[in-house]
Amino acid sequence: MRPHRDVSTSQKPPRAPESLRIRRGPACLRPGRAAIVSLLACPALLALSAPALAQSATPPPPEAAPPAPPAGTPAPANRPGRDKPEKARHTEVVVALRDGREVTGLLISQDPKTIVVRINGIDTPFPADSVEDIRVLPSPLDQYRELREAIDDKDAQQLLTLVKWLQQRRLYEEALLELAHILELEPANPEALSLRRLIESQILLDVKAGPTRPAGQEAPRPARAAEAVFPLLSADQVNLIKVFELDLTDPPRMIVSRDTVAQLVERYAGNPLIPPTREGREALAREKPEKILDLMFRVRARDLYGQVKVIDHPTPMRRFREDVHRGWLLNGCATASCHGGQESGRLWLYNRRASSDATVYTNFLILDRFRLPDGKALIDYNDPANSPLLQMGLPRADSLYPHPRVNPANRSRDWRHVFGSTDDRKFLDAVAWINSLYRPRPEYPISYQPPVPALARNMDKPAPPAPGSPGAPATPGGPPTPPPEPKPR
Repeated sequence: MRPHRDVSTSQKPPRAPESLRIRRGPACLRPGRAAIVSLLACPALLALSAPALAQSATPPPPEAAPPAPPAGTPAPANRPGRDKPEKARHTEVVVALRDGREVTGLLISQDPKTIVVRINGIDTPFPADSVEDIRVLPSPLDQYRELREAIDDKDAQQLLTLVKWLQQRRLYEEALLELAHILELEPANPEALSLRRLIESQILLDVKAGPTRPAGQEAPRPARAAEAVFPLLSADQVNLIKVFELDLTDPPRMIVSRDTVAQLVERYAGNPLIPPTREGREALAREKPEKILDLMFRVRARDLYGQVKVIDHPTPMRRFREDVHRGWLLNGCATASCHGGQESGRLWLYNRRASSDATVYTNFLILDRFRLPDGKALIDYNDPANSPLLQMGLPRADSLYPHPRVNPANRSRDWRHVFGSTDDRKFLDAVAWINSLYRPRPEYPISYQPPVPALARNMDKPAPPAPGSPGAPATPGGPPTPPPEPKPR
């Protein structure tokens, strides 16, 4: 929170203007990790002062009933814990008072005499002439993204504090996803287990209080709701990408079972590279995993690739995870108001559980297969520095593929470039990542249909499928095309 301002009431006019100026605040401040607990705890501190403030304030007049919708207008559907009518109607604000205090809450109502702010569930009125100004905060999801970036993925205590912050704002899906990550770190954490039970109960209460469902339709499941909207790769699919991208000269740790070796020998016995004798087969079973995988690549045993369990990230995927995904993709491109929300264009990236393998590898596959309207790939593997993915991150005046203009409506800030120039360290690291990927480019035998953002569903021309994507339709509504002939690997 910014410091309290020292404002003298004697220097201000005794009465407020007919309507206070409401200004939109800057993007949420990026808190340091040392300050994250105090920042997240601010609503709790404000709640302590709410009753006292309420005693000295004039009760607000009742709000006028909203106009009835036209006949035949369908009522909006409510998702459990999200998109409640109240959330759509009220905006989170910081109210600066003339005595130097600042309070944060939901702006419930405003008239020439009274401002009503809901602080931790308590509607607190303030005389209008006691208010200096009102600053609109970024959306709760944008605040969540920036708060999350300041917390270490392994800091369970601060993540629990963030979960409570999300719970106060009824962002139950995000809270459950963070709790799932905490329980991966500490499966027996009692506070995390208790919070999960509490939030799931709150979601079920919302479901029961919501509109009635058609007969036979099940209630939404409280957990993993975000994944139901945004499909993620499975652990087996993530492992398959690892197999295709690993470098046999610098292999990550992996496991090849004796049963997999036996299947390799049995299924490809006619290949001259497979040992014909029992001694040779026994020697093969004792080889290092990378030697066995090299043989599998050479005999094109693609049906067995998934049985190789890759424990660590191959070098290209580690670079993507650290230099690209964590370095600039999530906080520069995949924010809720950009390519990480329903208002994005055709490119939609997943921005929750940022460090999970499912998130990292799903976003990689989406980028790998994405095509611009003219059919050009987002990643140019032959000329990485000229990839549209990187060029669109440069200032528009310096880019071969300038980022399209964005509609500023409902966005907390306009588009901003993520690279200062082609000499920017982040740009050079991204080029090095693309160059480190396996050549010739493999065609992963993975069937994955990325989700379509709401804003893009009405576009006339859908995104062309990536050449070679298994099951990609040849024409809209046409039969699926068979997978192409495999390249090496």
